[in-house]
Amino acid sequence: MKQSRKEQDCVVFMTAYKINESKSKFFSFKKEKGKENILKQFHIESIATENKLLTQKGILGYKRNFDPYKQLTTFDFEIKQKDKTLDDYKDEIDNVAWIFNMSHSIELILDDRFFKIPFYITMERFLVTINNRVLQVDPLSFFMNDMLFVNYELIDYKTGVPLKKDEIFGRNNNYNILQTEKICYFNENEFEDKVDKISNIIFNNISGCLEKVANNKYQIDSYSFVHNIFVVTDKLKNLQKYFLDVLGVNEIEISLKNINNNHAFKYYSQEYMGVVTDIDSNCEQQAFFDCQLLEIMKMYFMLKQIINFDITNDLETTIDKQLELERITYLTKVPIITLNAIENMKQTNSFKLYEKAIKFKVSYLKIYQEKRKNKNSLLLNILLYILAFISGIGAIPVIHNIFGLSEKWTFVILSVNFIFFGFLWIKSEMKK
Repeated sequence: MKQSRKEQDCVVFMTAYKINESKSKFFSFKKEKGKENILKQFHIESIATENKLLTQKGILGYKRNFDPYKQLTTFDFEIKQKDKTLDDYKDEIDNVAWIFNMSHSIELILDDRFFKIPFYITMERFLVTINNRVLQVDPLSFFMNDMLFVNYELIDYKTGVPLKKDEIFGRNNNYNILQTEKICYFNENEFEDKVDKISNIIFNNISGCLEKVANNKYQIDSYSFVHNIFVVTDKLKNLQKYFLDVLGVNEIEISLKNINNNHAFKYYSQEYMGVVTDIDSNCEQQAFFDCQLLEIMKMYFMLKQIINFDITNDLETTIDKQLELERITYLTKVPIITLNAIENMKQTNSFKLYEKAIKFKVSYLKIYQEKRKNKNSLLLNILLYILAFISGIGAIPVIHNIFGLSEKWTFVILSVNFIFFGFLWIKSEMKK
């Protein structure tokens, strides 16, 4: 992460998770050991909140100050334990440097009224084997609003060289979906069998840690996710062909337009992929974190649409969520590159497809709701009809006194008429 982006390709695999349901568990009187031990158990180096950094060594306080005029973010750390100094946390602070860059970018790129990062999670690096190749995984994770984002780079452990841009062509080289064979953390002596996606391994560690911190009061029951690939490279000869090669398709038309409006770098994005190229040497960090954050925003919109169509059931919630999402597409306190990214996202096939699908779902739910109202109305009318029959039975003595008919025959005539006309009426309503 600290090496120059112009010296090598940088490929970031990204996954966004949204927890749909969680089960409440019986209260446990057994308290978990200290939070520092829980972090070690799940191989998490630190969790940063708005003003605290929880590490395996203890807690650090910090303050973040953003100067909008100088476009500068500074951080001041505060030691919580009397027997420790700032030097004791030097490694932990170095390992969370990415948090400072990301928080600076969110101040510049996104509207903090709608996008907030309450937690940053730094997980330990680990090794996996995929197709008998040993790869080092460098993960970064954070919650933005109500979603967890898992980002990681892969390094060939034998050569020490990160994955290159030409090593991710097609589904067979998409490490977002490839299954691992074995896994080993750096504090362990040997590999153990582990068949899972890399992003799921990271997600399970984070969710397991949070469940333990919450004293096992809940358990994640279901979640939705979406993948993305972010590539930073010096130059590309044929951008269109590269996108198609990575996505593993040949016969589709995609529209690629430079989203950035200055000469610092060029940024292109489609449904499941973003590429930054032609980067000025003074803008490497800006290009990497700003554009990665815009890719995250794109994934946020995409996953929200998927959940609203596939998971949400009732009409009112579907409409509310769609209005909320549409509101975020009209941001005001953001730079031009963010507005360009939103407009570019709205032109993608996936965005248009889900937008139409949600409109169809709303119209369907309205019809379904109307049908339910009609059924309820029919049931109510049947009950009123039965009550009218009961009232008619109460009037039999009056009819007997006026017309001299026996109560028995009056009851029979009344019953036959109510049944006959009731049958015709219900049959007519059912046809409607």
